[in-house]
Amino acid sequence: MRFLLACFGLCLAAQLPAQEVKKPKEEFPPAGIATFKLRLKSIPVVTVKVNGVTLTLGVDTGCQGNGVLTEGGARKAGVEEAFTLPTMGNDGRGETKYGYVESLEGGGAVWKDFHMAIMPLTGMDLDGLIGADILFAKPFYMDLTNAVMTLGKTPDTSAAHEVSIFSRGGHCGVNIEVEGQKVPMIVDSGASKSYMSSLKFRGKTVFKGYLPVASVRGVGLTRVETCQIKSLRIGGAPLTGVEFIRDQEHNLLGDDFLRAHPIAVDMASRRLWLFESQGPGKGSKSTLPTELAAPAEPAKETPAPAK
Repeated sequence: MRFLLACFGLCLAAQLPAQEVKKPKEEFPPAGIATFKLRLKSIPVVTVKVNGVTLTLGVDTGCQGNGVLTEGGARKAGVEEAFTLPTMGNDGRGETKYGYVESLEGGGAVWKDFHMAIMPLTGMDLDGLIGADILFAKPFYMDLTNAVMTLGKTPDTSAAHEVSIFSRGGHCGVNIEVEGQKVPMIVDSGASKSYMSSLKFRGKTVFKGYLPVASVRGVGLTRVETCQIKSLRIGGAPLTGVEFIRDQEHNLLGDDFLRAHPIAVDMASRRLWLFESQGPGKGSKSTLPTELAAPAEPAKETPAPAK
C-alpha cells in the first residue's frame, strides 16, 4: 500500500498573522540520543505517548511539519482544534485544523508545547504521523532491517556512502541519476514503494495489475506500472533494491529503498549516508554505536477509548 500523505497535503499557502504553528521544545536524554524500536506495518510505526496517552504513529519523513493526528488519535489524547490555516494540497485550496500538543514522549526524549495538524486520514490504521520537522531537527538514522531509528546522533559513517542532499519544504531531497539524467527525489518513509513521475521517466513500463492504495480519503484500487530502468545511480554509486512505480507527479524513494539501505541524515550539513544492509543474513556487525545497539522497548499499551 502507498502512503502519499501529508507531505503533499500540508503545504501552507499562507499563515494568519495572529496564529502560528509552534515548533516543539526538545528534551533529550543526557547522551543526546532518542532510540526507537520500529514496527513495520505498511510503513514504519512507533509507540509514543501524546499528552500521556499511548498512541501508534507512523514515521513519515515525507510528512511536512511536526506531523498529523487523526481525528480519532486527537480525541484519545485530548487534543482539541486550536485554529485552522489555509492550505494548498492535491485537491486545491482548503483549510487544515491544528491542535495544541502539550507533550510527545518517545525513545527517551520529550517534545513539548507545539501544534500538530488534525486530519481524517481515513485510509490509515494509525493514530497519526510524526513529520519531518521532528525527525530531521537533529541527525537521523533509520535501519528498517533491524527495525531501529535514532534521533540526535548518527552512527560511524566512515564506511558509508556519502551523498549530498537538499531540503524541500523540510523534506530530505536527493538527486539520483536515471539513465544518465538527474531526477530529484524525496526520501519518504511514508511510502511503502518508490515512485517516479511520468515527466521524469518516459521509457517503457510493465503493467503489474491493480493494487489497493491508501490515501487521505480511504483505500481504492490503482493501476500499477513499473518503470523499466537500465541505469540507476545515487551519488555516483549504483542504486540497488529499488523498483519504481510510475506516478503522475511524485518522485519518491520509499520503504523498499530504506529496506535495502539503512540511512543517516544530517540536514544541517546537507548530507545523507547509505549503509550496507545489516540484516542477520549479511553477517555484518551493526553500524550502531554500542550505546544504541539495544534500542528501548516501546511504552506499554494504555487503555484508551475507541476511535
